[in-house]
Amino acid sequence: MKKKVLSFVVLSMSFLFMVASTSVLAAKPKQVSITAFGVGSQAYVFSAGIAEAVNKVAGIKTNVIPAGTDVGRIMPMRSGEVEFTIVTGATGWFVSHGTGDFSGPDWGPQPIRMAWRGGDLFVGVYTRGDSGIKKIADMKGKRAALVPGSATVTNNVLGALAFGGLYLEKGDFKAVNVPAQAAAAKAVLEGSADLCQFGTTGSTALETSASIHGIRWLDLDPNDEKGWERLWAYCPWAAKALVTRYAGKEKGHPPFNAMVYPYNIWCWDSAPVDMVYEYAKAIWDGYDIYKSVHAELPGWNHESLANTSGCCYPYHAGVVKLMKEKGVWTAKHEKYQQTQLDNEKKRMALWKVAQKEAKEKKIALDSPEWGKIWWDRLAAEGLLK
Repeated sequence: MKKKVLSFVVLSMSFLFMVASTSVLAAKPKQVSITAFGVGSQAYVFSAGIAEAVNKVAGIKTNVIPAGTDVGRIMPMRSGEVEFTIVTGATGWFVSHGTGDFSGPDWGPQPIRMAWRGGDLFVGVYTRGDSGIKKIADMKGKRAALVPGSATVTNNVLGALAFGGLYLEKGDFKAVNVPAQAAAAKAVLEGSADLCQFGTTGSTALETSASIHGIRWLDLDPNDEKGWERLWAYCPWAAKALVTRYAGKEKGHPPFNAMVYPYNIWCWDSAPVDMVYEYAKAIWDGYDIYKSVHAELPGWNHESLANTSGCCYPYHAGVVKLMKEKGVWTAKHEKYQQTQLDNEKKRMALWKVAQKEAKEKKIALDSPEWGKIWWDRLAAEGLLK
């Protein structure tokens, strides 16, 4: 009888060990999918370079899917068709706050999470070097290139001009509406607009700097607190930055001050903890492989993962697990995380109240009027950040 009991115990333990082993093995995905900007874009190159590294160090294959719009990149992740997306912190802000393209009745504040906090994206506004415009205030009566189809680009321009006390609704400057960010830069280069916004090392900025006109970046003085408050009313996602590497820089040229926010890899809050952990761990382990793929990828390092500057959204639990394991999760991170989770709950609760009030007033929830009302409600409740 004792032998039978012993045999049963051994068999049971063996079975439990096999189940546990299978569970551990199942935690590491064989393949994941990630949406990105179009082929040739920075984000696509970033994701492809990281994908190669992740495959080499962890055997996880990544299917990179290009998409033309922010909604097109976020929707597949929301529906569970893909695990990740790679977009800027500004887009992440719009998604998490339910604004811009995500203020419609089917959206609202969404529970997205940072699956990896990437490198910083430095963004400034510039004019042609021979335009005579040397500071933001000089844009009074001038023309700014706006992209109505891109809330990020448009708000970055409006925010920078508000920094200098200039407002479109007051007639302080004229809007030149163009269909895309590249078209805005082209308008400045060709002289049909006086100012646009772009990444400080972006290709079109480099093109302008190499032209006979040259390029001039307009400084956003970090000590002008009122100016930054005016800017943040349009661009809550931006942090202050000193830019030392930029289009048009030559030996002896000083740095200038601009906006900064990160490029991130994102996932949904419901993404499996172990899956996100394994993918983030593979990125961590694969840094020495992908850092040489693009000039900006060295910035996607372990330090950037722990940097919350320019961020106002939570880390995914799988990333928190990794950061704790690596010893980079601090009390400050814990406080940051709880603040973001609390703010998310407040935004979602406010969304329900604001929607109900709008319906009672017969305000269409897919109208520009509603988008402004919702933004103003977030601002009034201190929930823009």
